[in-house]
Amino acid sequence: MSKPGRNDLCPCGSGKKYKHCCQAKEQAHAATVLASTACAHKCSLGLGLLRAKRLDDAVQCFQQALVIKPDSPEAYFNLGDTFMALSQFALALESYQKGLLIKPDLVAALCNMAIALQSLGRLDEAVAISRHALMIDPTVAAAHTNLGMALQAQGNFGQAIDSYRQVLLLQPSEADAWYNLATALGAQDQLDESVASYRRALELKPDYVSAYSNMLFTLQNVNTITPAALFSEHQRFAERFESPLKLSWKSHPNSRDTKRRIKVGYVSADFRRHSVACFIEPILSCHDKTCFEIFGYYNHNLNDSHTELIASYMDHFLTCANLTDVQLAERIRADAIDILVDLSGHTALNRLPVFARKPAPVQATYIGYPGTTGLSAIDYRISDPWQDPPGLTERYHSETLVRIPGGMAFAPEPDAPEVNALPALTSGGLTLACLNNLSKLNPAVVHLWARILSALPQARLMLGNVINSGIQTRLLALFNQAGIEPERLILQPRVSVTEYLTMHHQIDLALDPFPYNGGTITMYSLWMGVPVITLAGDHAVSRLSAAHLARVGLDEFITHSEDEYVQCAVKFANNLPRLNEVRQSLRARMNAPECQPAAITRQLEAAYRDMWQKWCNQ
Repeated sequence: MSKPGRNDLCPCGSGKKYKHCCQAKEQAHAATVLASTACAHKCSLGLGLLRAKRLDDAVQCFQQALVIKPDSPEAYFNLGDTFMALSQFALALESYQKGLLIKPDLVAALCNMAIALQSLGRLDEAVAISRHALMIDPTVAAAHTNLGMALQAQGNFGQAIDSYRQVLLLQPSEADAWYNLATALGAQDQLDESVASYRRALELKPDYVSAYSNMLFTLQNVNTITPAALFSEHQRFAERFESPLKLSWKSHPNSRDTKRRIKVGYVSADFRRHSVACFIEPILSCHDKTCFEIFGYYNHNLNDSHTELIASYMDHFLTCANLTDVQLAERIRADAIDILVDLSGHTALNRLPVFARKPAPVQATYIGYPGTTGLSAIDYRISDPWQDPPGLTERYHSETLVRIPGGMAFAPEPDAPEVNALPALTSGGLTLACLNNLSKLNPAVVHLWARILSALPQARLMLGNVINSGIQTRLLALFNQAGIEPERLILQPRVSVTEYLTMHHQIDLALDPFPYNGGTITMYSLWMGVPVITLAGDHAVSRLSAAHLARVGLDEFITHSEDEYVQCAVKFANNLPRLNEVRQSLRARMNAPECQPAAITRQLEAAYRDMWQKWCNQ
């Protein structure tokens, strides 16, 4: 049978002319096929650009695909993935949502949407989306992972551990799953299991540098490890990640002029509201720019008011989170940095693999990590005479120790409340407190604090950062095992900075955890008039508070045994006028000339000048 003409009736029986019926359908179908083909071509091109990290070009490609075919879920999902790579999480979420309206049960897209929600801090929604994905397909490991990560961010560590164990049932050889499990176990103070999980991740993925750094950080919290054993673990990190790079180290053409302006580069992921910022901001604000040219390499995509302030103190500021280690090392070399300073050590988002490539002639580590990096590429660790007393810790460092006489500079909140009178003078009781991260509370710490509470029946203990019922249950169980009833504890949620500072108006005396002491928390406590009892150990990490106390003349709060720690608490509980006297003196002590950021910055700059001169004279 011949094909009907345009004006003939369509043989389909519709009664319409062929040109208005089947021919139109054929043309529409052909147009749809053409659009789908063109859209698929654009998506394929966009994916290539995404893999090549040409992210802006990839965005344009996927947007062009959506102009061609506005109902393409694949184009929306790919666009969302690209926005995620750009850390534009709100745009990523919008793209995923539009794609899911067209294809609502695509588990991969739901998983990525959960990551976007978590990145935006919308944790309840991230949990809900992950659970929805698991209802569709409970065998998707990524959905269990995302659920665990969102639960962990909420502080629901026990549930997060359960999710990660589900991942390992599905993928027992997945290194990332062991890594995630290790982080959650560490947050629950299950340190031995945490370290074992990190080691398993490293067996499966030997080049997993962040797993090794996290394991080292976790080991800092283990109160049974010796300084020698801890140092050996750091040396093994260097053997694994630095030794293979040494043959590729290049000479440095930097001018060996000892008098010229020195280029100093600071590398950190913490140029934001973070404890490290409290210590580096005042240094940066006081640098002598006639003698030092300051560069900042910021390894994070989050920008806040602290980021803006820190960047304003520097001559050059680069966000480098998306640069590979090789790219960042080459950029530092191209910038002709003379002294490169690590502010992270083995903490989150460090760039130690960049330092291991020796991009600058002089390299140092400072502030972020109380201990050695293990790297021979880092020449110096900048410390103080209290955290690292001469002769005590040199043998546990791959770096040469440089001690700043004034210690660390500190920038308190400018609108911090005034110091009040000692609450115990009128309350009839005594409020002890620890507002540190609760992961620092191990059984030895709880047992010691229980001894103090037993010796002081009028005392109660305030603990901060109790963000959910799971953490509350764990704390109550820990203290119950030590013989302390729930009514002896004051459990506080996580609060704003202003509320946190005001909380000190209720506190008479602070107790420091060990082996990992408080750092920023101790400094804020002192600023608010609350002295801290600390147990000084033989690790740098267990002398942080001792350093802060000694620099303001509070040696009587530094103890060297558990018995002495208890006796110190009892002594001041029985001498409230003296405790109030100390309280009222603390701001003046912290504002003493030798504690001023400008004075400490001059000492740091003198150390930089000495480091530089030694290299020039080699």
